[in-house]
Amino acid sequence: MNKERFLEEINEIDVPKHELFTAIDKGLAKGRKEKVPKRKSKRKLFTAVSSIAVATFLAAGFIFAPISYALSTIPLLGSIYDKVGLQIGYELLESDLVTELNQKATSNGVDITITSAYYDGNIIGLTFHAKGDKVSIDRVGEHGPEAGYSFHLFDGKEQNQWASTMTELKETEDGYIASIEFYNPNTAISNNDTLPLTFTNITGVKGLWNFDVPVEKIPSETIYSEAETKLQDQGYSLKMESIIKGNATTIVNYETILPREGKNDRIRITVFDDKGNRLVKFHPNVLTTDVKGTSVIKENQELFSSKISEDASYLTIQPEIVKWDQDIVSSLDQTTPFVIESSRFDYAIQVNRIQQKGNQLVLDYHIQNIETGSIKEDIIQNFADYITIIKTDQITKDNNGELDMNQMLELQTHSNEAKILEDGSLHYQSTFELKNDESFNYRDYSLVVPFGTLSANEEPIKMKSIQVELQ
Repeated sequence: MNKERFLEEINEIDVPKHELFTAIDKGLAKGRKEKVPKRKSKRKLFTAVSSIAVATFLAAGFIFAPISYALSTIPLLGSIYDKVGLQIGYELLESDLVTELNQKATSNGVDITITSAYYDGNIIGLTFHAKGDKVSIDRVGEHGPEAGYSFHLFDGKEQNQWASTMTELKETEDGYIASIEFYNPNTAISNNDTLPLTFTNITGVKGLWNFDVPVEKIPSETIYSEAETKLQDQGYSLKMESIIKGNATTIVNYETILPREGKNDRIRITVFDDKGNRLVKFHPNVLTTDVKGTSVIKENQELFSSKISEDASYLTIQPEIVKWDQDIVSSLDQTTPFVIESSRFDYAIQVNRIQQKGNQLVLDYHIQNIETGSIKEDIIQNFADYITIIKTDQITKDNNGELDMNQMLELQTHSNEAKILEDGSLHYQSTFELKNDESFNYRDYSLVVPFGTLSANEEPIKMKSIQVELQ
């Protein structure tokens, strides 16, 4: 299937756009762009991120990786990348920008050899080869990590780890091979330095294989710009700072300003050139956040896993505002009926009746201000299912006086599946079981309503696009 036909087929699929963007923004997989539509085998990819990095890193999901068709200049590396290469590595190898290496370490009878490395934009990638009598893919799962190997960077401390994408081990005639790409979130290493890497497990064989992988950043071109767009009278703006043209990647640096009441909102960007080519998103990153008066100022750096075409004259940056809505906590010590409203949107629930039956609390309510068909039924059901209760005296706030939902998470009680009381209506009933509190008083509890589940389906607000000249 050629590229144009592939895109036509994709465009004909009915995709729930808002749900898709929400999933992407919350840390689910991002697609990468097809370059050459040929593929000999399917490869399973894994992501490795620390719990700290999970909140910010959006790992690669569906990869349409091109098969090497012009890699004969480096036969050995061409064979490796043909089997386990990732897309950025392919791009660079085709341009002869991958450094061939032969660094070997031995532990517990297993040899691991780093065979190549590259450093473009904020991506450092490498390939390696593992060999030994104890190394067997049959041990993976029961005795070893799912990908077949594990590793850490630097000193191994979780806070110092980088997000990474990794292929599973691939068996060859002379052992096993795989590739890893690391996202470098800062300037922890210089343009010409080494990356400390330690493998700790190969197909269940534990050991320590230590490397200082030499990396040399491929020269790039920086284009500076002060182009700006604003949403008048609402406190939102985006100002460009620079675009870094890599050989297989692109980095866009820009500043966003948000109103203080929308400090958790995001301005996300879509970038395409004058030829209609869209840059493929890889990783957005907020570098700094400052609060000044009624505004929140954020320095942003976004990495794209595709390069800018040499024929392109300018880039168009299309920003759109995604508003965030917080959970609302409201005491049940009220006279029914009462209404709980979203803080930023029109959504609300009306609590009609509260019943206490032994160790059960039964809540009867209507979800309000949702137009018929505007939000899918499964999303509304999900919203109802995730309404929870919490003891009012267990509600906690952070140093800024805001609800600390992370601290409250384990203290909340979820209902059984919310039931629709009238077909075709938004009339629901949720039943909460308090197993360890048969003598509870429902008036000592508060309701936690996740309005963000509904508001995530709001249409993003498009800002005026801006152009950055490349030549």
